Amino acid sequence: MAFGFFKKNETADAIFMGGNIFTQNSELPWAEAVACKDGQILAVGDYEDLSELEGKHTEVIDLDGKFMLPGYIDTCGHPVLQAYQDSCLFLQVGDLADTLNQISEYAAANEAAEIIFAFGYDEAILNGFDPEQVRELLDKTCKDKPVVVLGKSGFHCFVNTTAMELVRAAAEEDEIQAVTLSYILGILEPIDLSTVPEAIPDSMGNYCERGFTSVFDCGAPDLFASLYQNMMVHLYQEGMMKHRFHGSLLINHDVNPKAVMYKLSQFRTNCAELNGYVNFKTLKLLVEGSEEALSISGESLRDLCMEAGDKGFHVHIDALGAAAVAEALDAMSAIRSAGYKKNTLILAHDPVSDPEELTNTCCYLNIIETSPTGGLSGDSWRCIEHAANIEEAVDMLTINAAIQLGLDSGFGSIEKGKHADFVIFDENPLEAGSMAAFKKIQAAMTVIDGKIVYDAEEDDRSQWYSMLTMQQY
Repeated sequence: MAFGFFKKNETADAIFMGGNIFTQNSELPWAEAVACKDGQILAVGDYEDLSELEGKHTEVIDLDGKFMLPGYIDTCGHPVLQAYQDSCLFLQVGDLADTLNQISEYAAANEAAEIIFAFGYDEAILNGFDPEQVRELLDKTCKDKPVVVLGKSGFHCFVNTTAMELVRAAAEEDEIQAVTLSYILGILEPIDLSTVPEAIPDSMGNYCERGFTSVFDCGAPDLFASLYQNMMVHLYQEGMMKHRFHGSLLINHDVNPKAVMYKLSQFRTNCAELNGYVNFKTLKLLVEGSEEALSISGESLRDLCMEAGDKGFHVHIDALGAAAVAEALDAMSAIRSAGYKKNTLILAHDPVSDPEELTNTCCYLNIIETSPTGGLSGDSWRCIEHAANIEEAVDMLTINAAIQLGLDSGFGSIEKGKHADFVIFDENPLEAGSMAAFKKIQAAMTVIDGKIVYDAEEDDRSQWYSMLTMQQY
């Protein structure tokens, strides 16, 4: 029987049939066919019933006994920062002397570069130094070309004299009275906007092979988030999106909440007409430290959360340390107490002394508890690292992932009315002999909105970079 009623004269754009379809719907766990129309699931059931939806323009895809599941959703990825790792120097933790030494070594190894760009210093290393002192020290490191160094917050930078002179000249010409960070980065353009990072098509290919149709980025500073979103828009316009992208803006220190909401609103507006392929709806907050000093103060954390709740953004907090967890719970409680019920709240934290109390609080607040996403982990399956078995891993990749990202009304299961996002395997992932074997199973196809976007037999991922660079970006 078909799960989902349909009009007598309604026809599908595509029908996938002849396979084993694991729906993640308890009322119909397995099906033989699924019909799609306008990017959504029209009906699920037996092909004999769904054949009534077949019209002269309907594409019928024979799964030939393969296994279809809801498209996997990565909740722990860092595609944004990983895409730009080779485009600049990602600084290691250290004091100002260590930072300058890293920049010196990088400049020596990149003599042909027109500008030296480094990212990721802790702003605290500049305490006790005035801007002129820092600039003089940076000049000694590299003076013959512009150098710009962006802090890990993305809201602070320092530059050498050569770079400052370029900015001052541009400001005079543009009659700019107050030079902002955005203006500095816009003038210097530390990352070449005309280039396509090779990591992007490579990342897309890796996600396709593993069966992901949606990817959540666990937070990047404004500069990188903006660059990546622009690239995703470009991919969408060129018809080369291989997975949906869900971005988030990372905040890891006290900042004006109004300014943050303005930036998030800009990101969200830029995605308005991209059919859900590119999204930006999440504020990512990283809170770490002790009771004496948190990277984001309790007051600022609550203000940021309340503003996000008011503007309809989801809030994900990585809380490192007991004090950070307590402040995060307080801020999230404030969101719910203010009546904001539709925002998804995620709390990721290190182990705490009283997990039962925390769990009860999280349930009361409707907060999903998970583990901190950490830095640029090389583990491509980080999102299921705590799965007890394969069944739980599949849940974490589908229905639970959709709930965690606030997407469960349209994703995570194969049901009438949801988006037609699927992954198709030659073998049944649920019957893999071990978690290691499960992770090695590669997708035969991935489908977004009822259209095949990746076919392992036909796609040559090595050509994707060439196809992108042939376009004028």
